[in-house]
Amino acid sequence: MSDTTPPASSTPAPCTASSSLSQHITFLLLAVLTLLLLAVWTLPAAYGLRLSNQWFPVSLHTLIESSAVAIAILVFAVTWHAYRPERPANLVVLACGFLAVGLLDFVHALSYKGMPDFVTPASPEKAIYFWLAARSIAALTLLTIAFRSWRPLASARRRYALLSVTLVLVAVLSYLQLRYPDIWPRTFIEGKGLTPLKIAIEWLIIALLVVAALRFSQARAENPPYDAGGMLAATLIAILSELCFTAYNNVNDIFALLGHLYKIIGYCFIYRVVFVSSVREPYERLSVAIAQRDAAEQRADRLAFYDGLTGLPNLTLLQDRAEQALAAAQRNHSQVALLCMDIDGFKLINDSLGHAHGDGLLRAIAERLRNCVTDADTVCRPGGDEFAILLTDLADAESAAAVPDRIIQHLKAPFPLFGQSLEVSASIGVALSPHDGLDFQTLLRNAETAMYQAKRSNRQPWCFYDAAMNTEMSERLNLLNGLRRALDEDQLQLHYQLQFDLDSGAIIGAEALVRWQHPQLGLLMPGRFIAAAEESGLIIPIGDWIIHQACRQAVQWRQSGVPIPRVAVNLSAIQLHDGKVEDSVLSALAATGLPASALELELTESSLIEDTEQVQATVRRLKALGVRLSIDDFGTGFSSLSYLRHLAVDKLKIDQSFIRDLTVTADAGALVSAILNMAASLGLKTIAEGVEDRETADKLCELGCRQAQGYLFARPMSAEQLPDFIADLPTR
Repeated sequence: MSDTTPPASSTPAPCTASSSLSQHITFLLLAVLTLLLLAVWTLPAAYGLRLSNQWFPVSLHTLIESSAVAIAILVFAVTWHAYRPERPANLVVLACGFLAVGLLDFVHALSYKGMPDFVTPASPEKAIYFWLAARSIAALTLLTIAFRSWRPLASARRRYALLSVTLVLVAVLSYLQLRYPDIWPRTFIEGKGLTPLKIAIEWLIIALLVVAALRFSQARAENPPYDAGGMLAATLIAILSELCFTAYNNVNDIFALLGHLYKIIGYCFIYRVVFVSSVREPYERLSVAIAQRDAAEQRADRLAFYDGLTGLPNLTLLQDRAEQALAAAQRNHSQVALLCMDIDGFKLINDSLGHAHGDGLLRAIAERLRNCVTDADTVCRPGGDEFAILLTDLADAESAAAVPDRIIQHLKAPFPLFGQSLEVSASIGVALSPHDGLDFQTLLRNAETAMYQAKRSNRQPWCFYDAAMNTEMSERLNLLNGLRRALDEDQLQLHYQLQFDLDSGAIIGAEALVRWQHPQLGLLMPGRFIAAAEESGLIIPIGDWIIHQACRQAVQWRQSGVPIPRVAVNLSAIQLHDGKVEDSVLSALAATGLPASALELELTESSLIEDTEQVQATVRRLKALGVRLSIDDFGTGFSSLSYLRHLAVDKLKIDQSFIRDLTVTADAGALVSAILNMAASLGLKTIAEGVEDRETADKLCELGCRQAQGYLFARPMSAEQLPDFIADLPTR
């Protein structure tokens, strides 16, 4: 079972229409065709070739023209059926133009000398008429798309109007020649060759093609939305073809053969352009879109199931695997072990050497832990400096005991980081199922209890869980008893941390943060007592007090002219699942007179994991009150991002663990960018917490985050300190 982050799929880059190799091949082909024509035209050794009238019999002419007609019709069919309203109108012009060319070439083939009668007898003049008509339309088509801007049609009906005009034009030209063949000037005299009129028309066509070729050549440097190189090659080859038809004396000579062959080659280049534009490029764009979607899904999976720093599974994925392993162990009568590990003295390392050293150390430890277990086991980083290891399918406790011994041994070797050698130790607690718990939460709690016992013990760095380990429970009980008195004796107080708009520097709100002024222990941060309050259910009355107190303070600020438009209050999972939090909010708003829009409730991701339907119902009721809702610590462990589509939240608060690494690792930047893009696509605002330096703030602005809070702007402070602090803020 892999413990690493799944790799993001690579996104294929779309192929250009003319790669460097194909450009070289095209240039070489043009050179060969040009030299061949010059050789046949000028070399004395080719004089006999020029005099022969046996090079281009009617059978070969029919074969070549059939190929040319097929390619021209393919140009039309591919372009016509790949049409979409947003595609350039020039492709429709090219399609209809080559439909006319293909039809006229077909009639030209039927009119060639030696073919059976087609309405009127076949003759060189008749064939030349349809030839010139086809060549003229081809030249005008290329000239049109060379100079016309590549914009879509104004309406789809114009496409059918252009097709109708094309078919009418072909019908009229065919009718005039077949019905009135004698009205046209002579273009060919048997035994003498081409007339001056025929040669002049060919040179006029060449002139049109030269102008088109010059424009295509110029367009190559302008990065146009089509293959200008391919169109240039097709036009140049068409010029070579037309030159052949200014020089022949007999419809069966070598120049007639070369002209027809060059024409087919030019058609092939045009077909390649429309095929790339109509088929290959849309397919490549689709492939890129699919690859990008797959990469986004993998990024979302990494965000939901994996730790961004180490690539290890997070607690959510560990829980899923543990539940599966526990169910299998019950069926197989085997054992499962959960190890919880804490790095001793990590905070000192992190604070003294900096976050970069701390993060590097965590990544190095994660790598060594992977080498200590099998592929069937799971190494997890729940957060901070803690790791958890799930061992499955164990025969006995001795099998589990070998792993912490191996981990301790692996950690003894120094960690080389940034030119320094760091030595660390760890405390590990081991809980075994079924003896120490039958479910994941019980097993995790008991493993953590054993870990704390090992940390306090000086005898060994790890130990199994024992029910007698009650030291922590005693401390927790003291905290609970103190919390019950804290509410009645006004020992709880709120500090506030300002939130700012990164663009204007304006204050957009303040987050209420609870503190406990303990009679013996001093000022306690929420990390010391909130977990105990949640487990005991005291979080319900504490949360109610926080909501009321924050609303009262917000009203006082408004009355005093303190520019804090909104106050944010954290809601715990217990409050959400209790189902009565909306009553508390409604009561606080009614009692204080604070507008609902001035209150923001922050929901932690962990509160949204279980009983999703009840959570959604509670969130909907809160939203109906008019308060604003945000998701706190976003990205730290929810198992699915689909809830964002169903919960009526207004804002995502990006967890400080991502913000802290934003300017250090590319992964953190990619994750923050993914969160911002996802929030933008869902119409949600974002705010970054834990911004401690200007470099991080600038990076957030660059990525598109517009709101932030952190020590860079303001530390948490009492309500009494805020007005003076705000008054001293520089104006922008």
